[in-house]
Amino acid sequence: MKKFSIRIFVMICLCVVLPFTALCHYIKNSMEHFLQEQISDKVLENISRDERNIYEELQKMAFFSNGLVCDEELQKRLWDERSSYYENSIYFRELLGKMFLNGQDKIVESAKVILFDTYGRCYSNWGLNFQDYLFLLEEEWVREANESGHIIWRMFDPAYIMEDAKEEQYISLVRAVLDEKTAGRRVGTLIMSINRGEFSDIMTRYAYEGDKVYVCINEAQVLMDNDVMQEIGDEEIRMLFDEVGAQRSGMLRRNVKDKEYLINYYTLRKPWEFDGQAIRIFHFTDYREIREQVEGITGRISAVIFLVLLFILLIAYMAVHFLVKPITLLTSEMNTYSIDKEIKAVDVHRRDEIGELNRAFCRMSDKLKEAFWKAQEDYKVREQYRYESLRAQLNPHFLFNTLTSIRWMAVIRGADNIVDSIDALAGLLKYSLGSMEELVTIREELEHISNYVSIQNYRYGEQLVLDIDIEEAVQDWKTMRFILQPIVENAVIHGYGSRDKKRHTIYIYGDREGDHLNLYVEDEGVGISQDQIEAFENGRKTASGRLTGIGLHHVDECIRMAFGEEYGLKLSKNAERGTVVQFILPVLENREDEGVADEKSDDRG
Repeated sequence: MKKFSIRIFVMICLCVVLPFTALCHYIKNSMEHFLQEQISDKVLENISRDERNIYEELQKMAFFSNGLVCDEELQKRLWDERSSYYENSIYFRELLGKMFLNGQDKIVESAKVILFDTYGRCYSNWGLNFQDYLFLLEEEWVREANESGHIIWRMFDPAYIMEDAKEEQYISLVRAVLDEKTAGRRVGTLIMSINRGEFSDIMTRYAYEGDKVYVCINEAQVLMDNDVMQEIGDEEIRMLFDEVGAQRSGMLRRNVKDKEYLINYYTLRKPWEFDGQAIRIFHFTDYREIREQVEGITGRISAVIFLVLLFILLIAYMAVHFLVKPITLLTSEMNTYSIDKEIKAVDVHRRDEIGELNRAFCRMSDKLKEAFWKAQEDYKVREQYRYESLRAQLNPHFLFNTLTSIRWMAVIRGADNIVDSIDALAGLLKYSLGSMEELVTIREELEHISNYVSIQNYRYGEQLVLDIDIEEAVQDWKTMRFILQPIVENAVIHGYGSRDKKRHTIYIYGDREGDHLNLYVEDEGVGISQDQIEAFENGRKTASGRLTGIGLHHVDECIRMAFGEEYGLKLSKNAERGTVVQFILPVLENREDEGVADEKSDDRG
């Protein structure tokens, strides 16, 4: 993750690829749910079509029964006790034939029709074989129809046709035959029945191949089904009844005996109730087929999504490669950069931000080379200056050795004043041979000042007095070489006039203030102007500010470079006349403090 290219690629994956993948996953799941709903709606539509077929067939039975109970001739024959049973039977069969011919309905044509008159005579469209069917008139549902005059339905009664070899089950319709259509005296009782197999074919006419349909009433009683292998079972139907509850229709998904089904259920509307119980249809569709259809579509969607993601990743890789490669080349050039190496790998002709970086790097290289060659020239100049300085140091040594010879000659001849002068000058020359950056004790610096004042007194006739008031312990502290002598020299040369014959005192004193050592050089000369003080504080060099060859600015700069910006010189006017120069220095009491000062000096160097 430290590489820029990796971070860019990961960012693209997090901000583009992952959201797009989540979106595609959402679309895929939504599509799968949509397909499930569509298939479920199709199944429900088929169930509704089956329901309409059931209604139509039941209505056909009711309509067919109307043709019988409303036939006036038949009503007369049934009411007339003197009518011939044989002739009545023939008329009944002819009437049925005409109605079957006009209806042209296969299920109605297969219906079993039986008719009773009030005299116990029985007519049917099958052979009675001298069997007595009057027991049907004693059935509760038949008596209810005779008493109310309404159509009563009976669902899947046991077979009452005695000559049937198998125990068949029927949907049966029973109604009273009245002499005045909907009112009047009952002249007979009509029963029509449709075989359960015919009715089952109606229920599953629009089902998908392999679908299982269960027709049930309350308490999960299965009236009929097309499940030949009995893969569902009565227990599962009861569980479905409990789960569905009072809901009239809906859809759910369930595993039944390790097989997943999409189950649609529907409750038939009134008045199609049998024995006062609603009919509920459960339609089982193998969900594997639905899943295969869904997976076929979603598989194609997934392939498209994969190709799109692959394309996005390819674009991301190419974009990262296009963006990062020039940066990598630029980084490589920077890591292997040297002054004498020519830059070749970067493209400075690009018009984008990368090109701007490359051009900036080339400009920086040119400036570095220019600064390097300038620094090299400066180094040569410094080395030449150092060489000349070493040569110049021969003259003080030669002068020191010569003065030593002269001193011994003065000692031999007894010229004590010449000896003292030579000793002071020799000490001054010896002290000047050291570097200004070298630390010395304050005592050594004061001895150097004393020698300097002694030599000046030979010139001015003992007019200068040096008054030193610094504790002995403080004099053992360290400080820089040559910081007091330029200030005292300024006081001698510029503080006092050459024609002034009075004695003049130069005061050197000091105190400690926290971690600072304050040394003061005070004279009684002509003083310093406010303009000169301001010029010093502002760092300006004027004609009047250039006091000596080294000067106040040089001393102040050396102190600040050696110890820090909080140290240095501070100028002020004396209360009456003269100048006060304050040295603000660090307290260097031992060798460790000297090492700290040297380290500060090295850091600034």
